[in-house]
Amino acid sequence: MNKNWKKYAAGLFTASLAAGLFSTGALADDSIDLKLSLTPSESSVWMVAVDYFKEQVEEKTDGRYTISVYPSEQLAGGDLIKGVEMLLTGSTDIALNSVMNTSSFDPRLTVTSMPWIFENGYDSVDEYVFNGEGADAIKDIFTELGAVPLAIGDNGFRQITNNVRPITTPEDLDGLKIRTPANSMYIDLFTLFGADPTSMNFSEVYTSLQNGTIDGQENPYDTIRSAQIQEVSKYLTEWNYSYDMFVFSLSQKLWDSLSDEDKEIFQTAAEEACQKEIESYRENEASIADEFEEAGVEITKLTDDQIQTFKDAAAPIYESYKDDIGEDLFAKFGYTFN
Repeated sequence: MNKNWKKYAAGLFTASLAAGLFSTGALADDSIDLKLSLTPSESSVWMVAVDYFKEQVEEKTDGRYTISVYPSEQLAGGDLIKGVEMLLTGSTDIALNSVMNTSSFDPRLTVTSMPWIFENGYDSVDEYVFNGEGADAIKDIFTELGAVPLAIGDNGFRQITNNVRPITTPEDLDGLKIRTPANSMYIDLFTLFGADPTSMNFSEVYTSLQNGTIDGQENPYDTIRSAQIQEVSKYLTEWNYSYDMFVFSLSQKLWDSLSDEDKEIFQTAAEEACQKEIESYRENEASIADEFEEAGVEITKLTDDQIQTFKDAAAPIYESYKDDIGEDLFAKFGYTFN
């Protein structure tokens, strides 16, 4: 899959260069305006990282670089996968891309989203990702794909909402039409639970919940809030079943054009920006849940025993993805096969 993608990307890169589609270019005042893309809306906590990065780069380069921000995958027409592709081909200069979405280009990236791989929540994330080998492993894969990963931020644990009933057991998912990302692992997992997984652009989820085209969806708290999905959801189950992170990356084209001094400015700004975003995300997650309850959403927080029932039902997924991901990579995130 990597070889095919690289061949495809090379073709797009050549075609884009010939058509003059790259976004980096000198403006009348000799500043260079860069396009920064991110998946969620401008009300997302991801903007903590974006705003800080923009401020630092523009200030420390004395305005030689300016950054235009495009939330909600505007540059890709709302298509999350195309948003990743645009970074890899150099059509976008800077992007904050979910690791889960980027797994469409390399299945190894599915490892961070595997069900309940981080058994102790953020403590496990910190142990295996930010203080372990996980972050470097993810960055290495992004590099292989053709991006320049500078830092990693939190996209939190994914919860599930629906308009039919509270979900406390795998049987409660039976027959529910749940919107999932266009990711084979999620589709396989919800099929295993007896649900009817449905893939669609995230921009369509609000309306689809509103008119009953789908019964539910799953996303982190902040993503749900930034898209106002709580307005069209009756029930939310907090089960922390899958973790997601985003990678703050530059296109290889942009990186190669920077001086060593500017590379250091961009690198430091991205690292500091993501650290601020992580702190903000974790501080505010509980208040988002309170906000949802005040808005009338019925929140069910699963007990350890209830979660164990889901873990047992999800166990076959690990064997299914052992070869695609690799046992060595699983081990870097704390999971070993018997």
